[in-house]
Amino acid sequence: MMKIHNDLTQKNLKIDDDLLQTLKRLRVVETQYDLSELCGKGRSYYSCMRTNGYGLKLGSLTFLSVRLGSRMNACQDPKVAAILKRAQTLVQKTIEAKCRLQERGLWQRAAVPRGARRLGGQSHAD
Repeated sequence: MMKIHNDLTQKNLKIDDDLLQTLKRLRVVETQYDLSELCGKGRSYYSCMRTNGYGLKLGSLTFLSVRLGSRMNACQDPKVAAILKRAQTLVQKTIEAKCRLQERGLWQRAAVPRGARRLGGQSHAD
């Protein structure tokens, strides 16, 4: 069970890191602190979540997607609006990837016999 959790956790954190790096390349954010604030959180949100082994929450990413859409709609510069649209699409794909990962984790947990989860990999029959 622990390997499944660690594998899913690492994949979740990788999804977040990929998002951050791409948003940096697009120049939507410069730092993880900028990403935290765009998600509607405090400056340390991204780093605290990573430190504790959690990824960005779906609600925060949804907020980010809506915020990017609002900025895109208000933007007068077509080039900047196109970058914001690309960033918004990337965030939406990130949300989808995290949902698929979460679904996979639920299926993997369901495949482990109930006693094996409770006893750290050993069933009652062992």
